[in-house]
This record gives sequence, C-alpha cells and structure tokens, in this order.
Amino acid sequence: MFQISNQMTLGHSEEEIIRHLTAAARQIIDQERNARSALLNEARIPLEDRIYRAYGLLSNARHLTSEEAMRLLSDVRLGVDLGLIKEIGVYLLNELLVSIRPAALQKLVGGSLTPETRDIQRAALIREKIQSAQRKA
Repeated sequence: MFQISNQMTLGHSEEEIIRHLTAAARQIIDQERNARSALLNEARIPLEDRIYRAYGLLSNARHLTSEEAMRLLSDVRLGVDLGLIKEIGVYLLNELLVSIRPAALQKLVGGSLTPETRDIQRAALIREKIQSAQRKA
C-alpha cells in the first residue's frame, strides 16, 4: 500500500496539484505493472510459491500478527491481480485489510482484546472470510 501526497501546494492551483498527483499515480501504476511482468518472466515459480504459500497460511492459520497478515494479504492480492488465485476477489481482500486492524477487531467483538487474543481473532476472521468465498466460488 502506498500513500501519495503532495508536498508543494503553495502557489499551485488545485487543478495543477491534481494533475501532478494523477501523473505520479499513473507513473507508479506503470512501474508496478512492469515489475509484475518482470517477476512473472524472471522468477515465476518462486513468485507463485510465495503467493500460494500466503494463501495457504491465510486459509489455515490460527494466529496472525497484524504485520504478518498484511504481508500475506498483499501477496495474495498480487496472486488475484495476476489471475493465479480465482476463488477470492480484490473486494474481499480490501475488506480484510481494513477489518483486521486492532481497532476494527475490537469493535467487531465489542470490547478490548489483548494482543494475543487479537492475533487469534484476526486469524479466525480471515479464515472464515476466505472459506466463505471459496464455498461461493
């Protein structure tokens, strides 16, 4: 995930700022597409292995830290974007990226959670959502 922001706003119109941010976003998208293509061409098997391992871990893990879950979801998202994983969609992955945050998990269960309990809840939520998506596929 990237956050794109503008550092120079003084003396620039809103239209100029938007035009510069749009150009920067397009440049990042092009670089991402080129990097994906290079990865697929130069290291397809290791890339596929990383993606499918991430998918397997998310589908079965019983304990996931926030950092680990974000990394694994990012890898699976790449797999979905590349057409390797078809059982789940980008919408579900975006939903999970938000709902696995500590505050979202605590809101979901209706109270505060210890870090250990949060990690267990996070893994359970991800497993449940992935299994539900797989049943629908």
